[in-house]
Amino acid sequence: MSLFDLFFPRTCPFCGRYISQKQIDEEHIEWLCTDCWKRLPRTEQDILRENSTETTFTDGKSERKQAMRLERAAAYLFYEKDHPIQHVIHRMKYADQPELGYWMARQAVLDWRNEAFFDGIDLIIPMPLHPKRLRERGYNQSEYIARGLSEITGIPIDTMHVLRVRNTPKQALQDGEGRRTNVADAFEVNHPEQLYKKHILVVDDLITTGETMKACLKAMKRIRGAKFSVFALCKAR
Repeated sequence: MSLFDLFFPRTCPFCGRYISQKQIDEEHIEWLCTDCWKRLPRTEQDILRENSTETTFTDGKSERKQAMRLERAAAYLFYEKDHPIQHVIHRMKYADQPELGYWMARQAVLDWRNEAFFDGIDLIIPMPLHPKRLRERGYNQSEYIARGLSEITGIPIDTMHVLRVRNTPKQALQDGEGRRTNVADAFEVNHPEQLYKKHILVVDDLITTGETMKACLKAMKRIRGAKFSVFALCKAR
């Protein structure tokens, strides 16, 4: 064991196993052990149109997709309660480990490099947090995911134009209709004319019912001529 491993041990967020510096150097896997990396619950949605992420917004109806100006939507991983992925997402969002999102987003691009999911996208916009929530948490985990995507694809990130203007209660505490009304009018677009005719990829960490993303996309329809795609790190089954 090296001195680095001794003083700065890294453990896999899935299984808790020790990850050696040797594995990191040789396999370029920094955050998961090799076995858990192979067992990630990948969705393969990069090659599937009308997948479960996309139909969350469209119900499989082409007219709804056109009305939303939605080009495509996909998630990298499936999310399940009581699965190790739940622990990983919790560490990323609440345990000051947003680098997990950055690393997994990079892996998503590498896994999807033979497909055209990111082709033609002009700008990446991470799902914004309300300023109060951002101060409390200290970071926006969706922005870390966006950074990982941007580093590999070269697509620039924008965090200035889409704002969260209402500090809503957590969606996980809502049910049914409450999820929709909770985020209604929670977002605004600043200087929409500067995003005229852009193809914008909106990025979030986890999509369950999709109501937060729907509210964000609804606000972004103020951007004339723009079209939208969605990337989520995880999608609830």
